Amino acid sequence: MNLAIVTGTTSGIGAALRDALSVDANYLVVTLSRAPGTTSPANVALDVADLAAMEPAFDEVLRHIGGAHFEHAVLINNAGVVSPVGAFDEIGALDTGRNLIVNVAAPMALTRLFALATRNIARQRLVVNISSGAAKRAIAGWSAYCTAKAALEMATRVAALEAAATDPTLAICSLAPGVVDTPMQGFIRSVDEKQFPDVARFRTMKAEGALRDAHDVARDIVALIAGRRLTNGGNFDIRELT
Repeated sequence: MNLAIVTGTTSGIGAALRDALSVDANYLVVTLSRAPGTTSPANVALDVADLAAMEPAFDEVLRHIGGAHFEHAVLINNAGVVSPVGAFDEIGALDTGRNLIVNVAAPMALTRLFALATRNIARQRLVVNISSGAAKRAIAGWSAYCTAKAALEMATRVAALEAAATDPTLAICSLAPGVVDTPMQGFIRSVDEKQFPDVARFRTMKAEGALRDAHDVARDIVALIAGRRLTNGGNFDIRELT
């Protein structure tokens, strides 16, 4: 039996990952989401912007696990936000702070809790932090998002370095899923060009059918996990692996 814990499963890639993993009888799937009614029976209600709620939420995850042991356990830190969108001198500090909490601090906190909780109940463990091409490219209007995703990739590299030295059963990596047709993409296309100068490119990609379906992306991610292709310390791009 394998264990999969997935955050941000209300919609988009997270919901698709939940669906792709749930059809495999070899997986116990536990989701972390703000909208428990739309996710899975083994769901823990959590707003990842609330760092104080992390440990109580993970205690609830452990209750769903119920003392089981696993061959392989994976945490997929998928929850993320792109907002605030706008010039760096027009966005507020609280909005920027929330972005950094959701995109960086929350995955770091959950990675710690997962590592501690699964150390004695799974033979092999993997953390997949969902990243973005924005981690590597400056995009006008996305100062918070680009900064957060770049920080997440560095946090991944540091944690992986430490895991390699102390815990060979734990691998930590990041994975950029490409441009996917999700509600986040819908929000991006709705932003005014003054706030996001590159918006026309995203609208064109949607019009030309260049966005990948979230369920196709989720199936690719599950296959990469099953094939043990997401190795410790990697900052992967799905387009280079599939």
